[in-house]
Amino acid sequence: MTETARLDGILAKSIDENTRNGMWSSVSEILKQGPSEGVASQTTSLALGYVQSGKTTSITALAAAAADAGYQLIVALLGSTNLLLDQNSSRLEGSLGITTRSDYVWISETNPATEASGKKLRKFVEMGRVCLVPVLKHAGRIRAVAKQLEKIPDDLRVLIIDDEADQASLNTSKDAESRTYSAIRDLRNAVPNHLYVQYTATPYAPLLLDAADLLSPQHVEFLVPGKGYTGGKQFFIDNADRVIRNVPLLDEQASKTPPLQMQKSLFQAVSAFLAGSALLLHHGTASPPISMLVHSTARNDVQARYEFLIRRQLEQWKKSVVAGDITTVPESIIEERQRIVAHGAQDTDDSTFASKLKVVISEAMTWLVNSAADVNKVDWHVSPIHILVGGNKLDRGFTVEGLTVTYMNRPASPQVDTLEQRARAFGYRADLLPYCQFFASKKTIRSLTEVVHTEEDLRARLRDHVESGGSVHTWAAEIGLLLPEGMTPTRSSVTSALSTMKLGWHQMRMPSRLTDDTQHNQALLEQVGLMRARPLSQGRLGFRTIHVDSMKTLEHLLNGWARPSYSPGWLHEELVDAVARRFAHVKRATVMLMEDGGKPRKRRWLDDVGFVNLFQGRDLKPQSNGDFYPGDRFVENVEQEPDQIIVQVHRTQVRGHENEGELLALAIYPGAGLVVRKESDV
Repeated sequence: MTETARLDGILAKSIDENTRNGMWSSVSEILKQGPSEGVASQTTSLALGYVQSGKTTSITALAAAAADAGYQLIVALLGSTNLLLDQNSSRLEGSLGITTRSDYVWISETNPATEASGKKLRKFVEMGRVCLVPVLKHAGRIRAVAKQLEKIPDDLRVLIIDDEADQASLNTSKDAESRTYSAIRDLRNAVPNHLYVQYTATPYAPLLLDAADLLSPQHVEFLVPGKGYTGGKQFFIDNADRVIRNVPLLDEQASKTPPLQMQKSLFQAVSAFLAGSALLLHHGTASPPISMLVHSTARNDVQARYEFLIRRQLEQWKKSVVAGDITTVPESIIEERQRIVAHGAQDTDDSTFASKLKVVISEAMTWLVNSAADVNKVDWHVSPIHILVGGNKLDRGFTVEGLTVTYMNRPASPQVDTLEQRARAFGYRADLLPYCQFFASKKTIRSLTEVVHTEEDLRARLRDHVESGGSVHTWAAEIGLLLPEGMTPTRSSVTSALSTMKLGWHQMRMPSRLTDDTQHNQALLEQVGLMRARPLSQGRLGFRTIHVDSMKTLEHLLNGWARPSYSPGWLHEELVDAVARRFAHVKRATVMLMEDGGKPRKRRWLDDVGFVNLFQGRDLKPQSNGDFYPGDRFVENVEQEPDQIIVQVHRTQVRGHENEGELLALAIYPGAGLVVRKESDV
């Protein structure tokens, strides 16, 4: 039996056929990029998945398929901490059956650094074994392994797997190569005939690398999550009303001072977790373990305080709750039970609920997961109920088994990849959504919601670009990323050569002054219905307004707009592209005719600038009747709803040259954010 057939039979017990077929298809496409028999090559391929979407299963499938394809050496960089290395290598070895099979196909050698371990590895290669080499992503470990691999035959085909490839692997030094990056160079040089596969769900750094970079991918494979995958879109957009819970700004753990007592929002989160766990255990909806994640800060002492407060609260409830007596159940847990049931969970009678809750509280284990903790390896087998408290150690790569409730009161990171990796609340079945809760501040939630758009935009645009004949590098230079306002894709030390086009308001300072062009644009406005629209109030003033729900209509207006070849700061194609990308998510745009009581506005004009400012400012104070105009930039309540699209058509005249007639100028608000590209020298 082939390795792929064996693994497929195991996966068939828990994964549907369509998902498995998609997985094997992706694996096949990745292996096509590697060296073929008799033809040496060194190719870098990027496997792009979603957070918590089963990348480890894909890695296992890739290893199995590589073994069938004749690869005898599979080097796997499986974590930058021993905790992650142990977790990931154990899962990989278990799925491949390395520790249980007796057919002598595989051997596993972790961190082979000594001459003895290297000699052992070479002997097994000679015997025809497939050698899995899990390696800690640490410069010293990687260099030691590279030194031993230098002695294997140069024609041996090698697969190198880099899990969480956007972390630690990349060069973070501008003056010289960082240590881990340099060690990976040594590893790749040691095995001249290899395929290097990067796995990540946050690919912003690798995709924006210079083309000449050692780790810049030449190929991208899009991994498709399994049926029922629950990710960012399901959490923060489709089901936000039942999943998202607000953490007040005062409850954010921004300072270095540990909390004196449990915040009310954390109290609610723990109550929600216990209530949901009691129902889950009773109905058997989810197989244990069931877990909660508390992510407050990177500071170990503050994390320890949170763990103590939670443990103390559990002890209090353990003493007060009586099995079968609903009157002893705290009101907060009763309220959370009602909320969960209202969102679709199956309820039970009061007596049973109280009994199950007693079991949950008694079984609940708290784990402090950080570099200073005495116990930082979670043992999922000692109890069905787990509460994990930590910071960076619970970020990227750490699999939180059975996660239902996340409490993240750590201030939002401005880096997209970091923020997305902190939100480990992805990857769970859609039928568990009634039990899933994500507690965070409004700022964090807004950032995560906007990151969903970034992620979807990246995958869609990159796929379209590559399938139409482009490359990763031309995508980075020509298309780029649509980013939320104030956020960066990754560390600036990794991708320093970035250019940005800031979204927000853009104004066409130099519209066409040709009569024919003005008449053409007036006809466009008639065609979309703006000239016949009724005025819509914006406080003291009102403007003819239409709401467009068809991108075709909007493109007809914007692409057909007659304009000069240049207007300062106006990048027409880029703005239309930004509008189209945003429209794919919001499905609606507002088009307004900005005029002064049915007449053109008069604006100052400079020959080298055009109109000095199209926009009318806000009223300095309300009128006597209370009416107030917020200004052109703040119509449609844009401050509170920054993700919408607004197109303004400004009827204007050049002050002092009114006899020339009116001009029509555009102003566009394609939402808040940035488009980030590589500079033109890529």
